[in-house]
Amino acid sequence: MDVGYGRFSARVLLLTGALSGLSACTSDKVVEAPTGFRNSSSQCSITAVPDRFLVTWKDGSISVEHARDRKTFFQEVMEPNKDGIQFAEHDHVIRLAPPGQAALAQDAGNDWGQKIIEAPAAWERGVQGQGVIVAVIDSGVDVTHPQIRTRLALNPNETINGLDDDGNGLVDDIDGYDFDEDTPYVSDGTGHGTHVAGVIVADHDAPAEPGAQRIQGVAPGARLLPLDFMNDQGAGSISDAIRAIHYAVSRGARVINASWGGGECSETLRQTISELGAHGVLMVVAAGNSGSNLDWGPEFPAAFNDSSQLTVAATSSRDILAGFSNYSYSLVHLAAPGVNILSTLPRGRAGLLSGTSMATPFVSAAAALLFSYRPGATAAQVRQALLKSVDKDPSDPHGVLAVQTGGRLNVRKALDELALTVP
Repeated sequence: MDVGYGRFSARVLLLTGALSGLSACTSDKVVEAPTGFRNSSSQCSITAVPDRFLVTWKDGSISVEHARDRKTFFQEVMEPNKDGIQFAEHDHVIRLAPPGQAALAQDAGNDWGQKIIEAPAAWERGVQGQGVIVAVIDSGVDVTHPQIRTRLALNPNETINGLDDDGNGLVDDIDGYDFDEDTPYVSDGTGHGTHVAGVIVADHDAPAEPGAQRIQGVAPGARLLPLDFMNDQGAGSISDAIRAIHYAVSRGARVINASWGGGECSETLRQTISELGAHGVLMVVAAGNSGSNLDWGPEFPAAFNDSSQLTVAATSSRDILAGFSNYSYSLVHLAAPGVNILSTLPRGRAGLLSGTSMATPFVSAAAALLFSYRPGATAAQVRQALLKSVDKDPSDPHGVLAVQTGGRLNVRKALDELALTVP
């Protein structure tokens, strides 16, 4: 099916043969991988889906191929098509990382994140993300939440009639899509994606449910494209994440928020992210919550370090790196608020969560503000403005945060920086 800047088909091959395990073995005989097959490391084999494969073709398209085992895949798919295949690899499972744990900061208000990055300075200029679509590729979103339902990016070329009106291969995809269940009805069984979405677009003027606190989205004028690729246990596949990325591009998203990890085994995912910049799209990803240096123990997509992405660490209200946050002077680009962040939750609720998952949407929303402020700006220009405008400790001009820029997101400075680049 054509869903973006390259064909992405889902071919189901009805092949025969015994179902193998996670290794390249059938019976007791080792199956040698042909040229073009990316062998997984022992660590990657844990998350490999043994009967599903991602194939990147030489014409630029990607397909999901099903086979009972790796040997059958080699014989029935790779060998007959070896002249047309660039490379192939196992599909893999992605899981939401456990949230970062932090004690509640009693001296910080629930909107401390918005204040410390100076988001109100953008709102006072009338810059709220108007005209910009932000795709949240996650566990789904509660699209009925009072502060979210008014901010959805509706598909103008689709109606709910059981037909594929716009010819994109999906039926009734009005306000997003669930790629895990293959349905246009998006929901959120974990609450993770709804919380992320609220940080970005929560409507300042929408009434909150009785007893629930109102959230101030950083880019309340932006439009949300909720794309679900995970089940209610927070597990999804790289193939569905890639389908969601392609779909986001086809729907005109300028920013993609990826508050998840687990793509260390996928060259297909790396190439997909690398191609985003050419389409004017910036992808913002979470650094992860292991409290680790990514230089020594890389996690992905955080450590891809591609010019089409920004990787985000988490800070507390004291403006120091959160203890749970991953870091790196080369692979993590900047930090943003990620401790005790108040945002939307399913069923009209609001609540506090911590993690680099919560820091990432602050940067995604800031990117939306910049794209809105200068609609003609490229993704590279927005990325550079965000990096050059971070707040650093004035006593240490080199920055004390263990990230590439040494600093934390500042929206006001980023707007001023972009204005210098794009008059």
